[in-house]
Amino acid sequence: MEHQGPAPADKTHGSTGAVPRQGTDFSGSAAQLPVQRKRSPLRLAATALAAVLAVAGVASLAALLLEALRGEVIWPGFAAGAFYALPLAFLIMAGLVIDSIVRRRRG
Repeated sequence: MEHQGPAPADKTHGSTGAVPRQGTDFSGSAAQLPVQRKRSPLRLAATALAAVLAVAGVASLAALLLEALRGEVIWPGFAAGAFYALPLAFLIMAGLVIDSIVRRRRG
């Protein structure tokens, strides 16, 4: 078993050298846990929309490439799905990342 060294909380238990096992000391543990913030429904919907668009875009691109490799006539819907769904999903994801950065900086 690998020794990972003393944790910062170990210094507060006195100088007896006895360190409680992980998970047995409950003093002050509630103050150290990060606060879970509730996600907004708009962010959740945008995340789901971006994921669906990305999967649909990749699937349409795969179908387009398979039809082209087989030498068949390519349905324009596959081309439209690949050309519009993937960039739109990328833009939504980039917007979500920028929004997340702004929220974290505001605190």
